[in-house]
Amino acid sequence: MIGTMIQEKRIVERREEEDGSFLQLQIEYQQLFRNNKELMDGIHYAQLIQQGILPQDRHLKRIFEEYFVIYKPQSIIGGDLYWVGQKDKLRIFAVADCTGHGVSGALLSVLALSFLNYVILGKQFSEPHEVLEELDKKWIETFHQGMEFGFDNDWMEIGLCAFNTETRELQYSGAFNKLTCICNGELTTRYGSRYPIGGWQLEKSRTYENHSLFLPENSMVYLHTDGFKDQFGFGSGKRYGSKRLGALIESVASLPAQEQKLKMEAELEAWKGLELQTDDICMMGVRL
Repeated sequence: MIGTMIQEKRIVERREEEDGSFLQLQIEYQQLFRNNKELMDGIHYAQLIQQGILPQDRHLKRIFEEYFVIYKPQSIIGGDLYWVGQKDKLRIFAVADCTGHGVSGALLSVLALSFLNYVILGKQFSEPHEVLEELDKKWIETFHQGMEFGFDNDWMEIGLCAFNTETRELQYSGAFNKLTCICNGELTTRYGSRYPIGGWQLEKSRTYENHSLFLPENSMVYLHTDGFKDQFGFGSGKRYGSKRLGALIESVASLPAQEQKLKMEAELEAWKGLELQTDDICMMGVRL
């Protein structure tokens, strides 16, 4: 009898312990759920803000008759961005990639957009390379305090174009970025300088090369970050690659811009399949 009572007591105590552990797990789960919900709500709200400060369709339509933009952050928000503006007879557009993904990349993209507005619209310049040099100075000044602690500061890769509507001259300058043109059915590429905006630990006293092209009517011009070409294909273990992307651009360049976008997005999804997105993706195509 005594043995049975002791056994029953142990069973009751074990159940109480299990009930207490289960209750604690419930409390911890609910706290994690609330924290995660607050985090995701904040990120989705940040997505609305980021999309709101990027150029809208009405801005693009005022400057270009035909264009497309592919914009796919890896983690809801991200470090890729695009920018458009007009100054006198110049139509100006840019695509950029800030280091990092998610929240950190998004914060840098907001900084980059504010710098582009300040330098291009608020200061005088004659060529795109002057804009990049000013951006580089502003960027390094912003992160200068990190030098005291030996931190590597973040940077930005960017391609910037200025198209003169009277002379049809396209000027381009890039920082770890390239320009692709389809003119009279032929693909032309111009490469930017081999260092980014910012990143003081990589290079000192930088200047950025300026390229000049005279475009015939109906030329297509493309700027993009490396997210598309670096995307891994499902089951292949291979990246999409620059050559394949160049061939894709050539194959669709004669189509209306919005049809180009649809075909490129379909190709990207077919290549990616069930693979996770590798990086932020941004591409702009304009017909000039």
